[in-house]
Amino acid sequence: MSAPRRETALHLLFLHPDGERVALQTVTVAMPTYYGQHVREAAPPGTRLLRRLHFRALGEQDGVLRAETVWQLHTDGLDGLDWRPPDALTGPERDWAGAARLPATSRRAPWMHPDWQAGALAWLDAELAAQGCARVGEPMVLKHWQISLLWQVETTGGRVYFKAVPDFFGREVRVTPPLATELPGAAPPVLAADEERGFLLLKGAGQTQDAPDLPALMRHLAWVQRRSVPLLPHLPLQDRSPSFLRARLDDLFSDACLLVGEEGGLTPEEAAALHARRPELEAALARLAASPLPLTLGHGDLHGGNVVVDGAGRFTVLDWSDACRLHPFLDANAAYFAEAPAEAVEEAHAAYLAAWTDLLPLEELRILHADGLRAGELLRALGYVDGIQPHVEDRAEWHGAQLYHLRKLLEG
Repeated sequence: MSAPRRETALHLLFLHPDGERVALQTVTVAMPTYYGQHVREAAPPGTRLLRRLHFRALGEQDGVLRAETVWQLHTDGLDGLDWRPPDALTGPERDWAGAARLPATSRRAPWMHPDWQAGALAWLDAELAAQGCARVGEPMVLKHWQISLLWQVETTGGRVYFKAVPDFFGREVRVTPPLATELPGAAPPVLAADEERGFLLLKGAGQTQDAPDLPALMRHLAWVQRRSVPLLPHLPLQDRSPSFLRARLDDLFSDACLLVGEEGGLTPEEAAALHARRPELEAALARLAASPLPLTLGHGDLHGGNVVVDGAGRFTVLDWSDACRLHPFLDANAAYFAEAPAEAVEEAHAAYLAAWTDLLPLEELRILHADGLRAGELLRALGYVDGIQPHVEDRAEWHGAQLYHLRKLLEG
């Protein structure tokens, strides 16, 4: 069965330099726009992306997957737009205009300011020149949201990728170059890095796959983890050890984190069931902490979108914004890499555990890995609670994201 056709009502909102007038254009596009991709192509020439102000999935209707997205853009071509005071708008359009007029806070991502792009392009062009090549055309936006910006850049020397991260993810710029050098396949090749600005210029390392070779991918993960141990003292890693996770259980199981009684939050019954599981989780974390396996490099957000495969079948891990030091089994859940039958996931886990049999018998590894699978949901929840929610300007985008992982602890 073919996938449903996509249709998005894309609203393009511009704020006049006087701060008192806005212009609104609406187009219908058949491409995704949530992350900012394809938005600039639908906008007037010379515009720059600023912020996504609104997104609403409308579901499938008559075989068409519908959505509504509002993007604020900046333009220097003021004459070609219909400028109106916000009071001339009605309903949600007036709300969008109000959001566009809100002053920037210190948590707003740098690339959401009108003057940021010129400096980024100047840096990019200078670094490309140092590589003996030049940019061809404008970069293509792959992601433009609160936690990162990613451009695909065509050059006279081939395709490269420019990435920018906010200060709270600055460790990615410090970790990626040594990983790419010391552990091939742990990170994409780095052409240039600017820690102060949060910039990375990367070579391509392959493509994501809907159905990767899961056993091979899990063997690659074990290889990266085991060979990372000598690097740990030299990398700026967060502590996500079993002891650290155990110390954060009070916070993760609090009503504020579980959003008990709020729309979309856990019900009192779900919260009680989760609290009843706490002794099991504490015991699992204690077993992980006491195991002979070393703490290794941790990713913290391993899933299929963060792994690419090249034409020779070699894997490369991407996006080390949550780079940490952890028990390796906390990061080793093959089910997050692809939608696959349970037996395929088990086969991948068996391939992974075979890489550790010099440290423990296989049956003991299986028991310990089961502990890691459960406790790994705590790790992933903390990625939102600690890593994103306190730092972004629009917290609504990530509100309750941790609950997906905490609810999985109730599944059995």
